[in-house]
Amino acid sequence: MKDDRIEQLLQNFNEANLQPLWTLESDIMPHKPNPKSIPFLWKWEKLYELAEEAGELITLERGGDRRAIALANPGLGGMPFATETLWMAVQWLNGKEVAPAHRHTPQAIRFIVDGAGSYSTVEGDKVYLERGDLVLNPPLLWHDHGSESEERAIWIDGLDIPLTKYLNANFFEPMHKDTQEVNTIKNYSILKYGSGTLKPAWEREKPVYPPMSTFKWVKTEQALLDLAKSGAACPHDDIAMEYINPLTGNPVMKTFSCWIQMLRPNVHTQAHREVCSTVYFVFEGSGYSVIDGIRFDWKQGDLFVVPNWKLHEHINTSNERAILFSINDRPTMELLDKYRAEKYEENGGHQIVTSVFE
Repeated sequence: MKDDRIEQLLQNFNEANLQPLWTLESDIMPHKPNPKSIPFLWKWEKLYELAEEAGELITLERGGDRRAIALANPGLGGMPFATETLWMAVQWLNGKEVAPAHRHTPQAIRFIVDGAGSYSTVEGDKVYLERGDLVLNPPLLWHDHGSESEERAIWIDGLDIPLTKYLNANFFEPMHKDTQEVNTIKNYSILKYGSGTLKPAWEREKPVYPPMSTFKWVKTEQALLDLAKSGAACPHDDIAMEYINPLTGNPVMKTFSCWIQMLRPNVHTQAHREVCSTVYFVFEGSGYSVIDGIRFDWKQGDLFVVPNWKLHEHINTSNERAILFSINDRPTMELLDKYRAEKYEENGGHQIVTSVFE
């Protein structure tokens, strides 16, 4: 008799659009993170092949003004997202082509795979791009991209589109002209703020986002080499550096961070896991990463995902350096007081490989 009353009570809850906590507690408050995104790797050969074909077939027009091909994590049910919070894509720009000016609320970055005479203009600041440069597009700043050479340009896009979509906070606005007015000399923000440790003495404000639109590779590479010479290294990431706002010390974006790391020859890092998700782009070299027991072999150009709270470690199997660029949502987790990290104590800090990603 009591069971019948409980069944009727649950039915009444349902009809009243109510749900009792005791029937769903393990789903909404699990004992540990259970992300839907899965560890995965995209091979550069296939990415490049498809991006090149898209460059031949797809024109840039209003409403679809970026030839970007998003990483779609198989665990997310067909959504064009790399993780629950991060969007990552390969973007292709043909020679003499312009990706028209627009702005949007998602925070965005571009990491240049091959500049080949391309440029990016952010709020009137036109900077010419080279391989390894990091370009910043803070929210609601006008930006357009173009090429002044006959060669194609290709880069990696990173945005917080999934998070913005979840919050239902997206705004997008085209400028209705291809290029914005350039009101400074070329590479202005680089010349003014590019040292990273010095600024004009008469400027006292501390802008929320970095005052320069681009971090140049030549200085990034030197910073990695200098850190390696110092003898300091992270047991989990080896020679790892975070791009920051030089005037505040904060990450370059509020919702996600950008990292560059160098795995020295034959380095095998210690495994750990974090309450944050990360998407990696292999800028140089080859090796493999073990993610929750699965071995992912990678080489230059590949991209791979480490979802939230998954054990991971990196191995450089060669006698040459390997360089990984990555974005992660750690700033969001820290801001919301959700971040947590845990190192792997067993087996000398190294996971047992249970399978190999094919």
